[in-house]
Amino acid sequence: MATLVEREDALATLRNAYEECEGGRGRTVVVSGPPAGGRSELLHAFCDHVLGSGALLLMAAGSRPERTVRLGVLSQLVHNAPLPPDLVRRVAEAVVDPAFAPDRAGERGGPEGRRTGTGLIGEACEALLRLAEHRTVVIAVDDLHFVDEESLRALLYLRRCVRPARTLLLFTEWADVWCARSASAALRAELTGPPYRRIRLAPLTRDGVARLVAQSLGPARAARCAATYHRLTGGNPTLVRALIEDDAAAGDPGGPPAVGEAFDRAVLACLHRWEPGLAALARGVALLGPRASARLAGELLGSPPGLVARGLEALGEAGLLEAGRFRHPAVAAAVLKDLDPAEAHRLRARTAELLYHHGAVAEEVADHLVAAGGVPGPWAVAPLREAARRALVVNDDARLAAEYLGLARRCCRDEHERASVTAELAMARWRTNPSAAIRLTPLRDALSHPGPSARDMPVVVRNLLWRGDHGEAEKALTLLHGGNGRLDAQTAAEIDLTYQWIYGPRRAAPGRAAPARPDAADPWTRAAAVLGARLHAWRRDELVESAWHLLRGSRLSETSLGVLATGLIALTYADELDRAVAWCDSLVAEAVRRRAPAWRAMLGSVRADLALRQGDPAAAGAYARTALDLARAQSWGVLIGYPLSTLVLAATATGAYDEAYAELEQMPPDHTFETVFGLRYLHARGHLHLATDRVLAAYTDFTRCGDLMREWGVDIPALVPWRGDLAQAQLRLGNRDAARDLVTAQLARPGAIGARLRGISRRILAASAGRGERVPLLRDAVADLRASGDRLELARTLADLSRAHQEAGDPARARRTALAAAGEARAGGVTVRTPDVLDLVREPGARPGPPRTPDDRLAALSDAELRVAAQAALGYTNREIGTRLHITPSTVEQHLTRVYRKLRVGGRRHLPAALLPCLPGAADRRQAV
Repeated sequence: MATLVEREDALATLRNAYEECEGGRGRTVVVSGPPAGGRSELLHAFCDHVLGSGALLLMAAGSRPERTVRLGVLSQLVHNAPLPPDLVRRVAEAVVDPAFAPDRAGERGGPEGRRTGTGLIGEACEALLRLAEHRTVVIAVDDLHFVDEESLRALLYLRRCVRPARTLLLFTEWADVWCARSASAALRAELTGPPYRRIRLAPLTRDGVARLVAQSLGPARAARCAATYHRLTGGNPTLVRALIEDDAAAGDPGGPPAVGEAFDRAVLACLHRWEPGLAALARGVALLGPRASARLAGELLGSPPGLVARGLEALGEAGLLEAGRFRHPAVAAAVLKDLDPAEAHRLRARTAELLYHHGAVAEEVADHLVAAGGVPGPWAVAPLREAARRALVVNDDARLAAEYLGLARRCCRDEHERASVTAELAMARWRTNPSAAIRLTPLRDALSHPGPSARDMPVVVRNLLWRGDHGEAEKALTLLHGGNGRLDAQTAAEIDLTYQWIYGPRRAAPGRAAPARPDAADPWTRAAAVLGARLHAWRRDELVESAWHLLRGSRLSETSLGVLATGLIALTYADELDRAVAWCDSLVAEAVRRRAPAWRAMLGSVRADLALRQGDPAAAGAYARTALDLARAQSWGVLIGYPLSTLVLAATATGAYDEAYAELEQMPPDHTFETVFGLRYLHARGHLHLATDRVLAAYTDFTRCGDLMREWGVDIPALVPWRGDLAQAQLRLGNRDAARDLVTAQLARPGAIGARLRGISRRILAASAGRGERVPLLRDAVADLRASGDRLELARTLADLSRAHQEAGDPARARRTALAAAGEARAGGVTVRTPDVLDLVREPGARPGPPRTPDDRLAALSDAELRVAAQAALGYTNREIGTRLHITPSTVEQHLTRVYRKLRVGGRRHLPAALLPCLPGAADRRQAV
C-alpha cells in the first residue's frame, strides 16, 4: 500500500490526540482542506492505527445524496456500535418514520428527555458515551459538510459531553463548502468551534507530487514529469493518482503525461460529490472559456457574483482552476461530458448571447450557437456572418464557414439579409462542394425582391452560370442595374471575365452601368478591360501583358477564380505555355494549402489543357482525371465539358479509344453546349471519331462546332480550330480542295498567330498540297512545333515529313525524319497514325531491333555546328539555313565542312537523325518535359 505523502505531520497530530484520549481526556479534532484534497485518505490511515491499538472505532460518512435523510449518520454510528438491539432498531425505524420528532437535547446542553419517545437522540448519545467507560472510543465522521441536520445535533451533544470521557471525535470537512444551507452551516460552525484541534491539509507541493509519482512509476518518471503533473492538478492528490493511472495505461515512459479516462472519471467523481451549484459553476466556466468571470458566470447561472466568486475560489482550491481558468482542456471537456443534452443546448445558447453582448470575438459566439443547435434570434446573424468571413479569409476553412452561414440563414427575418447570407453560403459551399452551392434553391429565389446586393452579385451570377442558367444570371444583373445598387468597376470586370471564361468573348455581361475602359485609372480594371477586348480582337502583346497583370494582381478566391482561369487561358492562346504552367502550378498548390477541392478541380482542368497543348497526353489525362475525381459530376455543372474533353483528347492521342468512348458516356448537361466547354467537347468527340474511322460523325461534330462559333461571334482558332478539324475530315473523305480552303482560311484568322496553331495548320495544309509543296510546308511546321513545345503534334508532323521525303525520292532523309518522329512519339507516350514509319526507320534489309541510342559523336560538335547541322538534316539549303540563323551562306558551308569531318559522313544526306532535337526550341522543350 502506498504511504501518505506530505501528511506525516497531520497523522502525528491525530496520534497525539488519541494518546491524550487514552489518558482520560476527550478530544475533538477537525481535519479540513480542499475538496478531494486527501482528508478521507488521512482519516482511513489513522483509523487503521486505531484498530491496531485495541480501541473501539465507530465510523460514519456524510454524502450529498443522503444529506436529507434524517439521522442517517447517527444511524451509521449506532449500527456499528455494541449497543442494545432495541436501541439500534428504534434509531433505524426513526430514519424512515415520517412522524418522528427529534428532541432538542443537543441545543439545550443536557440529556433532558433522553428516556422519552422524543429523547431518542439523547438516549443514543448517552449509550455511545457509556462505551468509553471501559475502553477508548474513536468516533470518526467523514465529510461533515454533508451530514444531515438531526445527526449534526447528535454530534454536537457528544462534543459537549466528551471532555471527561475517553472519547476522540474526529471530523473531516471541506471548511469552505460552497452554497451550504444556513441551518446546517450554523450547527456545523458550533460543532467545530473551539476548543478543538484543527488540521488544515494543503495541496501537495511539487516535491510531494514527485514522491507520489515515484511510488507508482519510479523515480525517473517522477523526475521527468512531476512539474507537469503538478501544473495539471494543482497538487490535488486525487487528480494526481488519476494521472498516474492514465500514464501507466499509456505505457510510454518516455512521453509526456497521458490525460485520459481515469482523469476524466476523477473530475466527474469530484463534481458528483460536491454541491450541485458548484458543479454547475464548473460547467459555466467551461462554457465561457477564457472570458469566464464571476460576473459573466453569475449572469449565466442566475447566481449572485459574490457567491460565484467564492465558488471560483473553491474550484481553484480543488486544483481544477488556476487564475479562474481550467488547468487543462481535458478538465473543461470532462465537466461538460455528463451534462443533459437539453440543458447543454440551453446553456450554450445563453452563453453565446452573453458573450456577444459582452464583446466576445465572433468565432467564440458562433461556436456556441452551432453547438447549441436550434435557431436563435436575429441577433445571431451578425456574429455568425463575421465568424464565417474570418473562417474563410483567415483560416481557409470553408466547411466551418458554411456551417456558420447555414445557421445564420435560418436566423434571418429580413428577406434582403437572407438573400445576402444565401449568396455567402453558396460561396462557402462552392469551395468544397460546388453541387451543394448549385442546388441552393434560395439562390434563384434571391432574384426576387429585394434581390442580391452588388457585393453578392459575383457569387450569385457565377453559381447561376455554373449550372447553365444564363438567362437567370442576366436577370440578376438587370435587376441590380435597375435598382439602387451599382456594380463597382472591379466587380463588373470580374463578372465580365467570368462570362468570357464560360461563354467566350461574345458579349459583355448585362446590367453594367458602364463598361470597363482600357484607359481606366485602376491598373487591375484597366488590365481586365484590355484582356476582355483583346480575346476577341487578338492583339497578342497586349493580351499577354494584360493577362500577366491580372494574374499578379488577383488573390485566389471564389470570385477571382474565373478571372485567373481567363488569364491562364489567354496566355495559352498566345502560346505562353511555360508561363501559364508555372502560374497554374502555383495556384494549384495554393488551393491545396487552403483546403479548397473545388478550386483544385477547376485549376486542375486548366493544367490538363496546358499539358495537352504541350504534347503530353499522359500527363493531361492524369490531371483531368484528378480534377474530375475531386468533385462529383453534378458539382461541375456545365463546366464538366472542360476536363471531360481534355480526358477524351488525351485518351485518343494515346490510342486508348475504348477508354475515350467510355468517358463520352458521361454526357454533360444540355446547357454545356451553350458554352465554350461544349465547343471543346465537340472538338474532342470529333477527333475520337476521326481516329476510329467514323469520319462522317467527326464531320458532323466539327461542322456543328463551327456553326456555333460563328453564330456566337467567337470564331477564334485558338479557342477551337474547327476549320483545321473539318479540313482533316475532308481529307479523309478525299476532298483536298475543300480541306485546303478551310485551313488557308484558318491561317488568315486573327487568332491563328501562335506557333503551335500555325504549325498544326501548316501540317494539314501540306496534306492537301501537291508533292512539291509538302516538304517546305512541313519543315516550317516542324520549326513552329519545336518552338511551341507540343511533342504530340511534332511527332505527327515529323511522320508526315518522313513520308514526304520518301515520296520525293530521298529515303535517307525519310529514315532520319521517321526515326525522329518515332522518338518523339515514344518520349511523349503518344500514338501516331503512320504505320509505315517503322519501315522507314529501318535500313533496307535490316531486321527489327531495339531503339537506337543517342549518337555519341554529336558531343564533338560546337553549339553553332549543331544548329547548322540540324537544319541541314531537315533538308534546308545553305541559303535557307543562313536566313534562319542570321549568318552568311559561306559561314554555313564552313560549319558543315567541320561537321562532316567530325561525324565522318560524306554529306548532308548522311547526317544522323539524332541531330533533329538540336533545332531551336528543342532544349527548352526538353527541359519543360
